Amino acid sequence: MEIVIAEKGAFCFEPVISVEEARGRASMHKGSAFGTLSRLFAHPKDEDVAITDQGLCYLPLWHAKARLRFLYDRNESYKVPIKTPHVATVTVNGKDYAAATGSIDLPVVEHCERDEQRELWLDAVSNQPVDARPYLRARSTPVNLDEFSPEGAKIIAPTVRASAVIQALLGNDFRPTDADDITEENVNVECIDLHLRPTFGFKYFWSAKNKSAEVAVDAITGELQTEPPAAIAAVGKLLKPETLFDIGAETINLVVPGGAIALKVAKALADKRKA
Repeated sequence: MEIVIAEKGAFCFEPVISVEEARGRASMHKGSAFGTLSRLFAHPKDEDVAITDQGLCYLPLWHAKARLRFLYDRNESYKVPIKTPHVATVTVNGKDYAAATGSIDLPVVEHCERDEQRELWLDAVSNQPVDARPYLRARSTPVNLDEFSPEGAKIIAPTVRASAVIQALLGNDFRPTDADDITEENVNVECIDLHLRPTFGFKYFWSAKNKSAEVAVDAITGELQTEPPAAIAAVGKLLKPETLFDIGAETINLVVPGGAIALKVAKALADKRKA
């Protein structure tokens, strides 16, 4: 079997809301930003909490899509009822079948065809699926990861690599497990793209308690979210495509009964997608 994998792609979503809008949304949640602390002590007033901009931050998001097609044969036995009494045997294609139980067991070969589309949007830090519908409505532009370094912005390096994304997309049981003979099998990974989604970071400071908290406002959806500490620790000036797109038979390591998988990086497929 051969898995055809499109060439890598990288894109950057453009912010939908401005930093001023994001700051306004963050300001509305000053009191709840300190969680348990604000419940144990007096709820802070808006004027007690200062808010400062932490700048723009890009969080990585994987998008993978595949088309699977299998033609295969499956050996089965059909129980065919006998319509009239007193039948002892039935001849089918020159072979006799006993009909003592009121039916015959007829061996057949089923010719099966399976076409399937799979798609996955995955947070490249938490390794969790993402509802991408809000991002699909936003504008995105292709970027060169070797050079992408917006002034003053943080870039969060993915902890999930392309090989793990393809493995999650296909799984280890994507071939028909009930097939007795597979006559055609095509797996085309039509895209394996890294998207960078912008967020605006803000820091709260509660002077009376000498406490601070950091939050982020998604620049596409406007949702308030706590920035994961693991992600902040992974900030880098430049992303390294050679480590992110680690696609090869030894790295994907899919479990396929009966042999290894041949991999083919398909530039033609990528060109077709861009056309």
